Amino acid sequence: MAPALSLLLAAPFVLCLSALLPISIAVAHDILPLRSSLTVEAFQTDMLQSLDGTFSCGFYGVYTNAFTFSIWYSKAANNTVVWSANRDHPVHAKRSSLTLQTDGNMVLKDYDGTVVWQAGGNFREVEYAQLLNTGNLILKDTSGKTVWQSFDSPTDTFLPTQHITASTKLVPTIQSGVPGNYIFRFSDLSVLSLIYVIPEVSDIYWPDPDQTLYQDNRNQYNNTRLGMLDSNGSFGSSDFADGQPLVASDAGPGIKRRLTLDPDGNLRLYSLNESDGSWMVSMVAMSQPCNVHGVCGPNGICHYSPKPACSCAPGYVMSNPGNWTEGCRAIVNITCDHQEPMKFVKLPQTDFWGSDQRHILAVSFHACRNTCMSDCTCKGFQYQEGTGSCYPKAGLFSGRTYPSNDVRTIYLKLPARVNVSNTTPRSDVFDSAPPHLDCNQMSHILPILEVHNNGVEESKWLYFYGFIVAIFVVEVFFIAFAWFFVLRREFKPSEIWAAEEGYKVMTSHFRRYSYRELVKATTDFEVELGRGSSGVVYKGVLEDERPVALKKLEHISRGKEEFQAELSVIARIYHMNLVRIWGFCSEGSHRLLVCEYVENGSLASILFSGKNNILLDWKQRFNIALGVAKGLAYLHHECLEWVIHCDVKPENILLDQNFEPKITDFGLAKLLNRGGSSENMSHVRGTAGYIAPEWISGLPITSKVDVYSYGVVLLELLSGRRVSELTVGSDAEVRSMLRKLVTMLANKLEGNDQSWIDGFVDCKLSGQFSYLQARTLVKLVVSCLEEDRRKRPTMESIVLTLLSFDEANK
Repeated sequence: MAPALSLLLAAPFVLCLSALLPISIAVAHDILPLRSSLTVEAFQTDMLQSLDGTFSCGFYGVYTNAFTFSIWYSKAANNTVVWSANRDHPVHAKRSSLTLQTDGNMVLKDYDGTVVWQAGGNFREVEYAQLLNTGNLILKDTSGKTVWQSFDSPTDTFLPTQHITASTKLVPTIQSGVPGNYIFRFSDLSVLSLIYVIPEVSDIYWPDPDQTLYQDNRNQYNNTRLGMLDSNGSFGSSDFADGQPLVASDAGPGIKRRLTLDPDGNLRLYSLNESDGSWMVSMVAMSQPCNVHGVCGPNGICHYSPKPACSCAPGYVMSNPGNWTEGCRAIVNITCDHQEPMKFVKLPQTDFWGSDQRHILAVSFHACRNTCMSDCTCKGFQYQEGTGSCYPKAGLFSGRTYPSNDVRTIYLKLPARVNVSNTTPRSDVFDSAPPHLDCNQMSHILPILEVHNNGVEESKWLYFYGFIVAIFVVEVFFIAFAWFFVLRREFKPSEIWAAEEGYKVMTSHFRRYSYRELVKATTDFEVELGRGSSGVVYKGVLEDERPVALKKLEHISRGKEEFQAELSVIARIYHMNLVRIWGFCSEGSHRLLVCEYVENGSLASILFSGKNNILLDWKQRFNIALGVAKGLAYLHHECLEWVIHCDVKPENILLDQNFEPKITDFGLAKLLNRGGSSENMSHVRGTAGYIAPEWISGLPITSKVDVYSYGVVLLELLSGRRVSELTVGSDAEVRSMLRKLVTMLANKLEGNDQSWIDGFVDCKLSGQFSYLQARTLVKLVVSCLEEDRRKRPTMESIVLTLLSFDEANK
């Protein structure tokens, strides 16, 4: 019975495989002829593949409905990308295509025909594009000459045989898919270097800047700028002294490799294990992660405890909690406008590399201190005992603390009123010389027992003991094996010098929380902030002392996997006028979002209820209108997911401590159950008074439903009253009254009399408002509340209109 059943189950699979196989063979080719295209809809089959099957080229999904045109290792786990044409501008999942045009140019177009990327140039003699076994995508003309190649424009990876020239560089790809703050290229001195680059500072951290180039075994001012990774794992450059290359730990032929500049700023050589598709680090540029500049961002300090970790300097707090690349900001800004008492905080064995205002030799500590104290732009100074070297600092970048041979101490300048704790970032490592990472070292092999045959009886006992020992060894191996795979998520290596530990935890800004963590953070959901159609919101404080708002979601229509897939998209949405989502919880029936806590609560509570006796003045109201428009424009026009909010209302607009608006609950239309009976229409389809007419007529929902709701919010901002107060009754009666009001406003706008605006704007403002801006907002209300959605403006055009009148009144 079982064999027969197996055959029956296998038969359809074989038939399907035989049916699909010809298609795969027909599509998976290495050449793209002239006037041919690759389409995003068929990304799984419509691609180029090198003849040996090592590399594939085509549309690569970076996240839901977002694709780059990329080259990747086909045999690696998760298809490791080695080159992308448009990594910082992904195209949409519909109607995007790459075409080799008749003029010989290779062009990538987005869904609307916009040219996102092109090979460049007008190659009239081009005959075809080809993906080579080396991973190089080339354009060849009729004479067989290569006129363009992807090897000339790398992204974050060099491949074997690919030349590193004066014009090529690597820039890492960070989590959000955009370029990072590091560059690998030849410096102005013709030295192959790793460089930290942000607007405020740019400096080299490999080779070691604390040593001369000759000490780093480099030559400078070469006439040649050329480097290459060969097929045997040997990496060399024209500036390497004596021509000595860096060699992989597994040097030899037949291994697939890649040299990648990772998001943490470290350059690593990876070797592919083709049996399981995993990568192994076979060479690393920086053995000490804290020596990578900018690893903790501006004003941050990298230390070992014992793994690499980041802390803010005393007197500073994280700029963006959870994301160390943005570093820290001062609790109190030091300005030159007024003088206030200052003090210095001593940080032993700490250095902020570079940003020296000057170098003063052989001076006393007090002279160095006075130099910094008298300069309002000085952020602190480094002083070296013994030599008397003084380095006043204009900025605090690339901070690190660990014991070293040359004693370095930083003295931070802070206002005297700033309280600083006695604890400062320190490293728990006291070995100034890191242990050598021997990549050739093999795992220990159990010694073979030597048996001396001194007699038959002795031999029997030796065999017996040998058998017992063998069983014991097998059991130990089995237990260790189980612990490794079952509990490896709970334990991580503690060796701070290991190349792969470093920086990974520092860059994560969106994470999964356990339900137990959130129960603790909210003290068992003690403080309730509010309730809405999507669920209840509670206040909490995370372990890093970050205040958050936790939303318990109800009416979830998605399973666990779908829920997390949708969240992976929402997590990438970031705008100053959108509430930041820090993470989520998905355990059993629990579905929670961990969101940014916004201090002043909702616009509704302030505008209609007068929370804390706050009266929004005209400037704040106009700024709220502009900020909400910017947030919705970002969702509608800049997000590849085309996020439609579906429930724009004052309750979903929060105000921070500066009354800057932040839209919340965006993206929940995808997570919540939007289907339901007509009896619950207002619950599942928005809020009465803010619902666009097309909801009722059954037309397809577009971004114009948010434009309509935004028009209602503008009306409420102007009048200071809810639209529901205009009439008591059903939603249909509110819409009818709104139509009459819009008609009346349109007629008023056509007249020359402006006195009606005084009576329309919120009387609590006592006439303190801009007539020009008020008239503009009324015009927007009329256009946004058009019955015909095609006549409504886009949020993008609304932002431009508001910006023009915002600037006019400054």
